Amino acid sequence: MRKLIAIIGAVTVLGMVFAASFLGALHRPEPHDVPVAVVGPSQTTAQLGAALDAKAPGAFSLTPYADEGSARNALGNREVDAVLIPEAGRLVVASAGGRTGSTVITQVFQAAAQAQGRPLAVEDAIPLPPGDAGGISGMFYVLALVLPGIAVAVLTARAAPGLGLAGRLGLLAAASLVVGTANAWLSDVVFGALPGRFWGLVVVSAGVTLAIGLVSSGLMRVAGALGVGLAALLFIPIGLPASGGPLGARFIPEWYAAVGQVLPVGQAAEAVKNVVHFDGAALATPLLVLGGWALLGLVLLVVPRRRARIAAQPVLVG
Repeated sequence: MRKLIAIIGAVTVLGMVFAASFLGALHRPEPHDVPVAVVGPSQTTAQLGAALDAKAPGAFSLTPYADEGSARNALGNREVDAVLIPEAGRLVVASAGGRTGSTVITQVFQAAAQAQGRPLAVEDAIPLPPGDAGGISGMFYVLALVLPGIAVAVLTARAAPGLGLAGRLGLLAAASLVVGTANAWLSDVVFGALPGRFWGLVVVSAGVTLAIGLVSSGLMRVAGALGVGLAALLFIPIGLPASGGPLGARFIPEWYAAVGQVLPVGQAAEAVKNVVHFDGAALATPLLVLGGWALLGLVLLVVPRRRARIAAQPVLVG
């Protein structure tokens, strides 16, 4: 009976972890420090920023740009999320960077223009593809890379417990390449949800799966089943909502977004988004974070376990 009660308690806690993490991050989206380029003099930017801060403190971060061309380049390079050209009465957004973000930006700036009795035309310079009009495919796509990454680590350890380091790395790399290629084919060719950058998507997808597989293998090696549970906890009920999911990191609580910045799931989603929609812009941070997690997994696989070190020590007989 005690075991049954313990099982019920454990699954209840697990469900509460999922609910608290996802609902806590995503149930009340509010913008914070959303970067917007304003084409025009600094005085105009300062006045607009003050007006916005009066209604929603800290929601937007406005930066003046001398001309529309440089502002559009900043949008394409993921430096800003929108471009406002006040004199022309135009707002340029990129819904591929986040449907929620572009919608909120549009609503706020159109309301501000209406209050001044001025029209504001909106242009979506980098739209979402027809196969992903809601902008949610990226989140589920990354989940389809994370789960195989954890699974291949577990199945390899079970099927070939005596496999050496080189063999384990080779198997993880091969599995990651197959998973990345298959998922890229489905999302690009079959469904058209993440279209147009097939080989780039293959490379990024394989890298994400490999990073997850390496760190899962390393944690499993040093902590057994507990290590696998830790990896799953970090990457799914914590990592997914901390990435901002379909909302984006700038629309969830700031402390949770900060956690997501150092976990691989959010950076994987950014890497996929940037490769598919932004011609590979702003990949340095996602690749650095993913590389760091892969390196951690490799170190855990290479460093001798404590038990092995103790066994290797000579026994002194007095």
